[in-house]
Amino acid sequence: MRLDGQRGVELEAGGQPKQWGNYCGRMVHSFNPLVTTMDNSKQPGERPDQIVPAAKEKNRRSFFAILAGAIAMLGPIGAGICTFLSPLFRQTQSPAVRVGLLSQVPDDGEPHFFSVVTDWQDAWNRYPRQKIGAVYLIRQPGANAPIAFTAKCPHAGCSIGYSAAEGVFKCPCHTSVFNIDGTRAQGDEEVAPRDMDLLDVSLEELAVEGGDPVIEIWVNFVDYQTGRSTKMPTT
Repeated sequence: MRLDGQRGVELEAGGQPKQWGNYCGRMVHSFNPLVTTMDNSKQPGERPDQIVPAAKEKNRRSFFAILAGAIAMLGPIGAGICTFLSPLFRQTQSPAVRVGLLSQVPDDGEPHFFSVVTDWQDAWNRYPRQKIGAVYLIRQPGANAPIAFTAKCPHAGCSIGYSAAEGVFKCPCHTSVFNIDGTRAQGDEEVAPRDMDLLDVSLEELAVEGGDPVIEIWVNFVDYQTGRSTKMPTT
């Protein structure tokens, strides 16, 4: 070994500069603990192409574990939503309501007032024995069944009264007057936009042991919208 007198560079035999860079690189590699650790991470005989599939398998298992957890959470949530919304899809309650007995409505042609009381329910709650309205039952002489009018005025929903002295129905709120057959006394000049609402009536006979049969009066009670010239149910 000798030195170049001008540049102070160590020369190899033949006068060529010695490659200190390669030598230093090998030294760093030999003494660098990080490099040593990385190199020792491989198992003996393990090829690089065997490490990538193992990582993919681990990621796949993690994905399915997360997916299974999400499904397990969605189950109770979905059940709760179905329970909450199921009442909205229940079958509509029948409008038929028992209002009294035929023996309570004589065939005298006079209106008889009956409250309409039944079990009422909305989408989520049930309320037993609630008054939902009222009707007038009129049974003409010799008639088998009465006719029924709702006692709700079609103008603004006030309760209609009956004046036996005048033989007419009267609304106390806006002076509408109705004849005994439910028609408006002054026609379109009345404040009420239509006649009193007529309801369907049916009779049901119940056998009584050791006695005469009892006949019940059932009314299809429908609540109609007010302020309209035609009948339209509220629900």
